Amino acid sequence: MAEKKTFIGDFRDLEVYKKSLLFSKKIYKVVENFPSFERNNVVDQLRRASSSVYSNIAEGNANYYYRKEYDRLNTSIGSISECRAFLDMSVMQKYITKETYKSLDKEAEEIFKMLIAMANRIEKILNEEMS
Repeated sequence: MAEKKTFIGDFRDLEVYKKSLLFSKKIYKVVENFPSFERNNVVDQLRRASSSVYSNIAEGNANYYYRKEYDRLNTSIGSISECRAFLDMSVMQKYITKETYKSLDKEAEEIFKMLIAMANRIEKILNEEMS
């Protein structure tokens, strides 16, 4: 039965987990320089969204069921997209430089693609189960 995993690996071994954890660390550092009036808005949203990416990867990977992992990957995909949207606003408001924006957005895009690939792999497993 493909719905249940036969093996649950350590999420810390996943390259996408490592990349998203480092991405979040960079976000935490960058927002230290944002205006104080943004603390309860853009700063908090970027921190929460970036933390949501790696934490949902960990939770989903450690789950016993593929469907649960798939759901957590979808949440991670939404969270990394949310980060990109707030980075768009941050560069528009000149809270970050264009260079910082390009670097962070490139990392976010790479994480996004890795998450999509993982979700596609699980979707294939789930579709085979239904066949």
